[in-house]
Amino acid sequence: METKIQTLTLPIEGMTCASCVARVEKVLTRIDGVEKTTVNLATEKATIKFDPSKASAEQMAKVVEEAGYKLVVENITLTDNSKPSDGYDKLKKEFILSVIFAIPVIILSMVSMTEWFMEISPLSMDAVNKLLFLGATVVMVVSGKRFFTIAWKLAKHFEADMNTLVAVGTGVAYLFSSIVVLFPEWLPASVDAMDVYFDTAVSIITLILLGKVLEARAKKRASDAMRNLMSIQPKTARVFRNNEYTDVAINDVAKNDMILVRPGEKIPVDGIIEKGETSIDESMMTGESIPVA
Repeated sequence: METKIQTLTLPIEGMTCASCVARVEKVLTRIDGVEKTTVNLATEKATIKFDPSKASAEQMAKVVEEAGYKLVVENITLTDNSKPSDGYDKLKKEFILSVIFAIPVIILSMVSMTEWFMEISPLSMDAVNKLLFLGATVVMVVSGKRFFTIAWKLAKHFEADMNTLVAVGTGVAYLFSSIVVLFPEWLPASVDAMDVYFDTAVSIITLILLGKVLEARAKKRASDAMRNLMSIQPKTARVFRNNEYTDVAINDVAKNDMILVRPGEKIPVDGIIEKGETSIDESMMTGESIPVA
């Protein structure tokens, strides 16, 4: 008995660019039983045609996670109408948290290098550095976690992307500065308490997150517009069969079927008007909401 090929559409989290799309498509296509994979960056969804006797959604989720992304398989359905995953809110929270801690770190780091501040400040340079360390740690561990997680998963496959650059750059700056603050005896005498770069690390994390937030917001708006446009399409059509009109699904409409469109309804499929007069909503084609007679 021939196995029926099924199509599964699932949300994917963590994609940021075209290379991410190519990587996800590559790892999914390698799975035995997967015939075709199409990943859409704008909607953050993957449409997968596969043989269910050879491949499963859980298997797909595993290989995608190993590649550094997340394939959401909870409550899956074999349909192309699943809602895309939206990590915009989470990304926005991480950015706000990063800003809250990064701004004090940057300001304190800059003013601590001035003589007048150290003269009036009750804090020693060592105390200032420890405050910088605490603030930077929050940014690196909470807001910067996503970069290090993806970079590590990519490194296991001997691959790299922008997340690798961010993780290496900020990680080295943070690690060196932490050693200066916590274990100064490990370093040469030429390195003093002024040689910390916590402000550099948190600045990079915050600015990159800002770019990701703006990008995610733009994609969210585009996805919402696409979903709203798709929702305009009718789900059923009133077809004349067996001497009566019957409501059938759009996919069940056949060539040469006679369809009845009542006043105020949308035309469900392409066709030729045989008889009658009405006002037609052409917003699906033109974007204009004014009916055309």
